[in-house]
Amino acid sequence: MFPARDVIGSDRFGAAWNDFEMTDLGAPDQTRLQTDRTAPRNAITVPAFRALWVNNVFFFLVVNAQRFVFGWLVLDGLGRNESAQGQVVFALGVPSIFLVLHAGVWADRHDRKKLLVGSQIASLLVMAATALLIASGEIGFGVVIGLSLVAGTAAAVGQPVRSAMVPALVSKEQLVGAIALTALAITLSMILGPVLAKLVGDQFGFDGAFWFLAILLGCGLLALVPLRVPDRPVNEPVPGEPARRELTRSVWAETREAFGHVKADSSLRKLFILLAVAGLTVNPAVMVTLQAFVKEELGRDAGDAAPLLAIMGIGIAISSVVVIRKGDMARKGAMFQRALMVGSSMTFLMGRTTSYTQLLPLVLVMGLGGGFYINMNQALIQANTPQQLMGRVMGLYSLISFGLLPVGALAMGFISAWIGIGNTISIAAAICFVTVVTVYFSDTELRELR
Repeated sequence: MFPARDVIGSDRFGAAWNDFEMTDLGAPDQTRLQTDRTAPRNAITVPAFRALWVNNVFFFLVVNAQRFVFGWLVLDGLGRNESAQGQVVFALGVPSIFLVLHAGVWADRHDRKKLLVGSQIASLLVMAATALLIASGEIGFGVVIGLSLVAGTAAAVGQPVRSAMVPALVSKEQLVGAIALTALAITLSMILGPVLAKLVGDQFGFDGAFWFLAILLGCGLLALVPLRVPDRPVNEPVPGEPARRELTRSVWAETREAFGHVKADSSLRKLFILLAVAGLTVNPAVMVTLQAFVKEELGRDAGDAAPLLAIMGIGIAISSVVVIRKGDMARKGAMFQRALMVGSSMTFLMGRTTSYTQLLPLVLVMGLGGGFYINMNQALIQANTPQQLMGRVMGLYSLISFGLLPVGALAMGFISAWIGIGNTISIAAAICFVTVVTVYFSDTELRELR
């Protein structure tokens, strides 16, 4: 929209007219790009982004809780072991391997709001179906695997879409703050999701926990009602891409452009490599295998992993607030790598612990580093990606960040049967630590990336 001041004089009128030409006429006034002097620093003031953010809170509450609840159901409800838990988490995440790249292309081609609403309705139906099957006594390990696959499919379609929408709803100056706010939404879900699900499950049983998740998804859908998304500038050419893209092109042809963008930028390429390493090692070790470690090696209930995730979420919230207050920061590449070093170190020590209380400070410190890890990597990717490629690049990001987690969890489930869960966690963390330290001291360009 026009700057909030009188437009007098040809120079000032010309600047205002240029701002107007850059906006999407179909978008709500609050989502139009603004100049450096008039753009509010806090992205939450943008109504469209605020609607998406509220939806993200409910969506990620379910995503973080369902991984925990499915694992809890398998370990305590069905009496299975860590290997079975790894298979369920793999089923939750494996659709990402095959679908997020397609979803990224769909996000660049089709109505993003419709994709978001449709995927969330599908998730709600899966949670309700799971609750009904548990209540009827018809639940079994094979059924849980099938339900996990469907739930993972719905989440895989929605994830790149919501990530790609953020840069379209806020100005460039607001982007880092918007990403930090999104990370805060994820953090709130990490703190509250498993804990609330366990409280509801303790009171109403496993079926009650899944009904609770279905209700959360319904609340998230209501938050999307006022959301309006600007049209994508499809006629602006991306370097090396025709000005008008044919909708009949294959998904692979579309996705290849995202790969090409990442491959052509040495720093982005190495950033994605580090994300892949973390996605196969540290992330599954903490988000999945730690739950089995608490049960099988520390002798606690599998549900006792929920407070650990909550404490880690508190750490992420603290560092995310720091990012929000500071706004745009220099040397994001260095901060991202240092945060990954901290996370790897804490994960290594988790595998060496012999009591539950020893885990408490470790997950807190990991969370403090995790806030910078999440915010910096997304800010680097979105700030260095053209809007026309955003959906596809974020699809690739989702594949690396979320699609590899179940693969790592499945592998750790089998390896831990040979060498123990604690040893598996520590070895995975050591691999990640050595990799990031090597890149950090050998690549100045990535350290300076912003």
